[in-house]
Amino acid sequence: MPTPKLRTPAPSAPARPERRTAAVRTVTYIVFTLLLGGTVPTPMYSLYAQRLALTPVVVSAVFAAFAVGALCALMLFGSLSDQIGRRATIAPAVCLALASCVVFACFHTLPGIIAGRLLTGLSVGLANGAATAYLGELFQDRGRAALTSSVANMLGLGTGALLSGVLVQYLSAPLTLSYLVLGALLLPGLGLLLMPETVRREGPARFRPQRLGVPAQMRTVFTAMAVAVFGSFALLGLLAALAGKFLVSGLHITSHLMVGVVAFCAFSSAAAAQLVGARLAPRVGSVAGMVAVPVGLGLFVAALPAASLALFLVGSVIGGAGSGLAFRAGLAMVSHQAPPDRVGQVVSSYFASAYLGLTVPVLGIGVMVMELPLLTSALVFAVIISLLAALSITVTVATRPRAAA
Repeated sequence: MPTPKLRTPAPSAPARPERRTAAVRTVTYIVFTLLLGGTVPTPMYSLYAQRLALTPVVVSAVFAAFAVGALCALMLFGSLSDQIGRRATIAPAVCLALASCVVFACFHTLPGIIAGRLLTGLSVGLANGAATAYLGELFQDRGRAALTSSVANMLGLGTGALLSGVLVQYLSAPLTLSYLVLGALLLPGLGLLLMPETVRREGPARFRPQRLGVPAQMRTVFTAMAVAVFGSFALLGLLAALAGKFLVSGLHITSHLMVGVVAFCAFSSAAAAQLVGARLAPRVGSVAGMVAVPVGLGLFVAALPAASLALFLVGSVIGGAGSGLAFRAGLAMVSHQAPPDRVGQVVSSYFASAYLGLTVPVLGIGVMVMELPLLTSALVFAVIISLLAALSITVTVATRPRAAA
């Protein structure tokens, strides 16, 4: 389907600096709180497994439902904000996230938690590409927008697991309270409705479904970045979905809080690495990230026979930092080179690669840990992700950077 002709970014961001600043803060807050929902259930997976008799592969499937929801939103609505506007796309995403909190809090059953994860994924998939494009138009700087969006993503994912870990470990109603708190945190995001729109429309807004896509002139570099983010998110997905399994079976640690701490270490180090590496050229950042991810995985695997929590945490930090570098670099590169009228579509395609990384490998290792020893499963996972990292590095180094679109 051709790109709609009537939906183009306005020539300038809001005229008044105070309105622009308020809009930037609101959109960043929305991204952060939406991503909280991605990992709030992480410390609860062991409780769900005990109460509902769930196997590791079912737990992995529950986690992956988030990515499935995000992928569905991206495939159906990846370019929606380019057509109807940023604000009109992000506001419904906040409402979907609120609905997911209600479902999680009220239905402690397998269908209930799967439905909650799907709604969470739909909300994130609907909002992420639109929010990144919106920030680019507010900042009038796509690189700064990519950094802000990616850091908010990682901080949200890390904070969600830590917040939930504390609430589950120390307060009552462990399967309800975290979602009530999350719902309360989401409500201020509806203030987006007061923010200015940055996409000019001629005539009434209309929804035209448009599949994900990448312009031909940037497919090689997009492929390298997509492989990198796929491998990076596979590591983060492993920690978010099965950290409890590895802590209990490999390190004999049963603390719900520690599950949240592990996820927080990985995601917060990813956010910190993005800030520290912000001055790196995207190609350099991607290569550095793809070197760090296999190193982190190696330490992660080594921690299991040694029963070393310290080594496990260090591996999570290094792997998370590598993931953050690769994610930021890829997002900066693809958003920078996308044509102005296809930014939402290209960025959504990039996020689709990330969510595939959250889905496929995590399901695979969920199956492996039922059939193979835990150490063997972790080793196979590490080898596969290391091969993907090597492939990404090879393509990135061999590709000459293009000028921005």
